[in-house]
Amino acid sequence: MSAAWGALIGLACAAGILIAAAGVLAQRRPSLADRVAPRRRAAALPADLGPAGTLWHLVRPFAETLARWVGRDPGRATALARRLAQAGRQPDVERFRLEQVVWAAAGGAIGVVVALVVLARRSDAPPAAALVVVAVSIGLALLLHDRRLGQAVRTRARHMSEQLPTVAELLAFAVAAGEAPLAALDRVARTVTGELADEISLLVGQVRGGTPFIPALRSLSDRCPSPTVARFVDGVAVATERGTPLSDVLRAQAADARAAGRRALLESAGRKEVLMLVPVVFFILPVIVVIALFPGIHGLTLAVP
Repeated sequence: MSAAWGALIGLACAAGILIAAAGVLAQRRPSLADRVAPRRRAAALPADLGPAGTLWHLVRPFAETLARWVGRDPGRATALARRLAQAGRQPDVERFRLEQVVWAAAGGAIGVVVALVVLARRSDAPPAAALVVVAVSIGLALLLHDRRLGQAVRTRARHMSEQLPTVAELLAFAVAAGEAPLAALDRVARTVTGELADEISLLVGQVRGGTPFIPALRSLSDRCPSPTVARFVDGVAVATERGTPLSDVLRAQAADARAAGRRALLESAGRKEVLMLVPVVFFILPVIVVIALFPGIHGLTLAVP
């Protein structure tokens, strides 16, 4: 139990250090934003938050400070903002860093619980093992959070690639019928549903809000996680800049998108070829063998006296 007492003493010391650091931060001169922030939070604070919500609003300023300290690199912040936009989220880097801090704290809390249980069951375990468990828990929590964002980007890219042939064909038909590119995009956005249609709706809103058409297309290309969709948007932008007949370009892009979809389907079937053999080998083939052998086995059973 000495190791467990040592872990508890270490936690108490860490809590004391955090309290001292909070006291030092509290003594610094607050800025105007810091002085106004409590009034804004109080105005936006609901009445029925509950204990968990109240605790979160109390610790949120410290978590935001830590999140800003973690994300100080402007290059990484720009890349992260682009990944967030590709995942369909608001490119709010500070909020994402705040989520990372929350996930790391949750992982650290789980690691502390596991370490205390291990130390309580095995008194000969070294105290350094508890620190290793906590560090591994925090690292796993951060990896899971980043993997969650990457999975969202890949899923959205796949959905956009699947919707691209239909969107390209509709755009080609609308432009060939005599509509302007912006009007054709607006019609397709109101007709089709999905991630790509939502991005096209955002593009139409930006253009109607005063953004030039070509920069809006470039912005859409940057937000699209699918390389196929990005090439399609870049092709439309180049054709619009150079005055190329847009209907021919859209038809060619639609044909390329359908060919890319067929190639992706064949590649997926090739990767899952072994998995497709599992039902054949373990379900269909044994049933066929039983059906083929059962009459003979039954006849032998009847022939034996």
